Amino acid sequence: ALSEAADARVKSENEVRFLMREVAHRSKNQLTVIQAMLNQSAAGAENAGDFAEAFRKRVAGLARSTDLMIANATQGVNLAELAKNQLKPFTPDDATRVQIAGPAVLLDPQASQTLGMALHELSTNATKYGALANETGVVSLSWVASGENLNLVWRESRATIDRDVIAASRKGFGSVVLERMLGMALDAKLEFIVHDDGIEWRVTIPLARLRD
Repeated sequence: ALSEAADARVKSENEVRFLMREVAHRSKNQLTVIQAMLNQSAAGAENAGDFAEAFRKRVAGLARSTDLMIANATQGVNLAELAKNQLKPFTPDDATRVQIAGPAVLLDPQASQTLGMALHELSTNATKYGALANETGVVSLSWVASGENLNLVWRESRATIDRDVIAASRKGFGSVVLERMLGMALDAKLEFIVHDDGIEWRVTIPLARLRD
């Protein structure tokens, strides 16, 4: 009995140490992300009010992803739920202008945080100068699993295209999230297309990187 109790205590202590390391690791990741948000929000703001608003919204988006991550820590975050959660604050009164479709895909904490930020930035850009900046534009987010990859498509249509603005926006935090963080954190491959009526992002992510 004493031997079993000692083994159980060692196991419990190891689990606590593991959890503490995980908390420290994820906290450092989030602090790094918040610092990047701070720097880019400051660089793109014309005044203190613009900075505060942009930074607040980015932190709120990160918080929504974190809430989902905590609530679904054991089984993983559902991609559809994450997408609806991130796009909800940007959805117009006519909810049919935001379309989300795809099979059930579970994400680990790192993937859900990174994809959540990417969807927040895409939604922000669409609201500023994309499909959600007018009264008729449509945003379509879809994904399919093909072989060992997840193919995700963000397509904006019925938007008023300003190629100069689009080119400038790709230097901002949104593109940093998409091209660098998705690429580095999830080994994603990205393709950016400008159509006559809106932009399109095609993202290919190895399924193995979504559930590490």
